[in-house]
Amino acid sequence: MLGLLFIMILWLGLMWKLSTADGTETLRDSMQIARKLGTWLYNDPTIAQLSQLNVLIRKMAHVFLYSVLGLLLGLFFQLVCMRKSFRFKIGIAAVIGIGIAFLDELQKIPISGRHFDFGESLLNSASACIVIILYYGTIWLIVKHRWKKSNLI
Repeated sequence: MLGLLFIMILWLGLMWKLSTADGTETLRDSMQIARKLGTWLYNDPTIAQLSQLNVLIRKMAHVFLYSVLGLLLGLFFQLVCMRKSFRFKIGIAAVIGIGIAFLDELQKIPISGRHFDFGESLLNSASACIVIILYYGTIWLIVKHRWKKSNLI
């Protein structure tokens, strides 16, 4: 459990570092990726295509970061709250994931070139919550299957 807690702290640190970076730096970095991907996809991409790819890359980065966070929260509360119901574990993990998503956006307000984006907070929250629900849904199906199998024997 301490190993998982350490991984969660490292992951939150990475998210914080990315979230607090200067807006012009993050735009420059994501545009470099968009140019490479755009050259591969379009051969000679237009500015509009690169801008569209840039937005997609930035949104997918949010989905990835918060999906991993959702999985880590699910694993953590599965271990910490072993005797609690799935609803409780899903609820506590989701509330913490949503809280982190909104706090992450709020901390961007004083950073140059960054701003609070309610839509990104929702995207981040949804990414974490969907993975949490998928994780516990999978656990529930495994437990249900094992219970049925043990009652047949």
